[in-house]
Amino acid sequence: MDGVAGLTGNSPPNILVVVLDCGRADDFPGGARGVTNMPFADRLRRESLWFPRAASPAPWTIPSHASLFTGLYPWEHGAHAKAALKLVDGIPRLPRLLREHGYRTMSLSANHLISPNLGFSEGFDRAAWAGWWEPYYRVSGSGHPPHTLDEARASPNAGLNRIQHGPAWQAVKMTSRVVYRFPFVTDAAGRFTQRLRHPESRELPGVSSWIEPTLDRWIAETPADRPVFAFVNLLETHEPYYPISEWGSDLAGWLRRSGARQDHVGWLAGSWTPTEDQYRRLHDLSRENLREADRRLEAIADVFRKSGRWDDTTVVVTSDHGQAFGEHDILFHMLRLEEPLVRIPLWWRRARDRPTPGAATGWASLVDVAPTLAEDAGLPFGFVGSGVPLASLRDRPRDGPVLSVADGLVWKTIIPEHERGRLSEQRKHAFDRILVAGWEGDAKVVYDATEDRTRAYDLRSDPGEGTDVWPARASELGPLAGEVRSVAGRMSGQAPVAVSDDVEERLRSWGYI
Repeated sequence: MDGVAGLTGNSPPNILVVVLDCGRADDFPGGARGVTNMPFADRLRRESLWFPRAASPAPWTIPSHASLFTGLYPWEHGAHAKAALKLVDGIPRLPRLLREHGYRTMSLSANHLISPNLGFSEGFDRAAWAGWWEPYYRVSGSGHPPHTLDEARASPNAGLNRIQHGPAWQAVKMTSRVVYRFPFVTDAAGRFTQRLRHPESRELPGVSSWIEPTLDRWIAETPADRPVFAFVNLLETHEPYYPISEWGSDLAGWLRRSGARQDHVGWLAGSWTPTEDQYRRLHDLSRENLREADRRLEAIADVFRKSGRWDDTTVVVTSDHGQAFGEHDILFHMLRLEEPLVRIPLWWRRARDRPTPGAATGWASLVDVAPTLAEDAGLPFGFVGSGVPLASLRDRPRDGPVLSVADGLVWKTIIPEHERGRLSEQRKHAFDRILVAGWEGDAKVVYDATEDRTRAYDLRSDPGEGTDVWPARASELGPLAGEVRSVAGRMSGQAPVAVSDDVEERLRSWGYI
């Protein structure tokens, strides 16, 4: 074991969960198109029980993270666009249960939606989350996060991003709505500022580069015999995608890659239709950024090694949802349930008594993470939820399907006011609907609650979902379709509630509204 003495004997293990936001399964090591530029992640996968069949409960951040923390599906926890759109108080969640049983708990998120005002900090002794600007303007800072919450010293509202007023702030908000179309402007600005501040460095900082030093300080101040639970969200795998090429040594490469338009809102409104080449360039950029995600993942592991905790740490590496680059004419994520949007990497490396590494047989979901980690921590009672311990899926199929839901447009629309005139009624109808998918064996069934339409696919022979086999296999797949329709009924019966201005600002800055 490296460094100081870690936990031994019957003491509970440390727990580390890393979400590589927007990471689609087939691009990761072990996937159908797995990259070779993630050597550390690949070594970690080979030490883990990993799940070639894993699906997110939803194709976007809020409902999927809520499922990760609670072991509940979106229609059970209510954190989705047709209900509360936040994880409300009173729902049991993993960080709180771990803290009640002696763990110190910490959340560090480069995604600014994983914050107290959306209900994601409950149960954490300390939470830190990004400013909305960090994915766009990337420079090395002081090593301290812009927003923090310390349960021991602050009220639940301390550190929240306060909404400001006046023409300067309005200009900033407008910039946040358009810069994702051509992010090379803020990429260049960040690189220029970084060169002025750190002329010796040739590295472009990662998104929210304060994460590793903040984690290091927190673990260093935690007694060695006290177990820790650290949740980390990394954003290198989320748009906007910046080229890794350094403009000082490869200006031509940077210029070639940096001009890629990344306009999710324009695509959704129908004002921009990417070409096949534009889709390909964006996908190539995203895969290039996996190298930086791998570097960040290893740096986080190094923090645990430095403290002597790594060997006694259970590790889960996963994603909250996938990402599409032209498949079925979809750009990025949300709204739909095609495989690129919901199939995710999921690796579980247990601290002790590890199961033999390898690929598991059964279908897995983010709802399985909380009960798995509760069991690893030795909690004296089962974690109540829809998930199952991941170990049970190693050599046999899951009892019942894995499920996922798309909750339609956020509130009335996810299009900013200045784009709404371009959103046709046809596109509103196409996207503002509830979809539910279920996977069992090689079959996938998708139910469209708006059109009362069922589709089915054989993913073994047709992984691209090109042929609807429902007409031929309706009788065989009827039980799975029945479960999917039942979920759609529960989703349709939930009414959206009012949300705060701060939540609206966070989603608007991300391009969601």
